Amino acid sequence: MISEQGISVIVMLSELGEGKCTRYWPEEDEANYDHIHVRYINAETCPYYTRREFIIKSRDGEDQKVVHLQYHGWPTVDGEVPEVTRGLIELVDYSQAMLVRNSCTPSMVVHCNLGSDRSSMFVGLSILVQQLKTERRVDVFTVTRKLRSQRQALVNSFAQYEFLHRAIVNYAELHELSDSS
Repeated sequence: MISEQGISVIVMLSELGEGKCTRYWPEEDEANYDHIHVRYINAETCPYYTRREFIIKSRDGEDQKVVHLQYHGWPTVDGEVPEVTRGLIELVDYSQAMLVRNSCTPSMVVHCNLGSDRSSMFVGLSILVQQLKTERRVDVFTVTRKLRSQRQALVNSFAQYEFLHRAIVNYAELHELSDSS
């Protein structure tokens, strides 16, 4: 899928471990997965996430750079939200910068172990950030309703809804986009 769809950024919102997510990339050097060759380039551990780079060579022989971002700031219990918003804010900022930098293939895959809780927080915050940047205002309720119309389990608790509110307010403050009145 990554090669076929030209994905340039993968955001992983789950921890590795039994029942959560298995490692699907080479830790060092390279690996072959059916008709796809994956070469490990490097990794960097940041305060809230690990950034990995790979080169994927598909059947047609084209090289494609992929950035893999693994977030480490989530509580271990599914459905809970991080206590602080800074980590997810930094991840959203960095992933969006990667998409801009890779403008020839501006596609991203976001995944977590359930496919809803954590992914909906990341996607929701990403949408709110874009809304804030383009419209200078946000509507968390409408964004949440739109997400839930596309998949029922997205933003499915008050804690998640409240987290999105806190996160976008903190984003606006960090980036000096908040209304001072």
